[in-house]
Amino acid sequence: MRKRNKTLAIRCTDDEYSRVHRRAQEHKMKLSDYVLRCALGKKIIVAEGLTDVVRQQKAIGNNLNQLARLANQGEVNVIDLKRLADEYATVTAMIADVLREVK
Repeated sequence: MRKRNKTLAIRCTDDEYSRVHRRAQEHKMKLSDYVLRCALGKKIIVAEGLTDVVRQQKAIGNNLNQLARLANQGEVNVIDLKRLADEYATVTAMIADVLREVK
């Protein structure tokens, strides 16, 4: 892992600072990371809705763990598997949509 051991100080107005700080927050980045990405010409991509997709993926993961536990106990219901497969297909489509926006 790289270690950032150099300090870069810049001067800006209150308004400029507020605008840069707000943009860093909008991109969910630390101020230093945001400024470095901008200064080095790297693209900053905002994938709207990604937080919701990640939350749904975690929920599906929890459901899978519960189903695995039930399967080990011999208590899996086919209806539960169908519902989980439908949720998985929905979230997979959402991920594909987000990835298309990023490209």
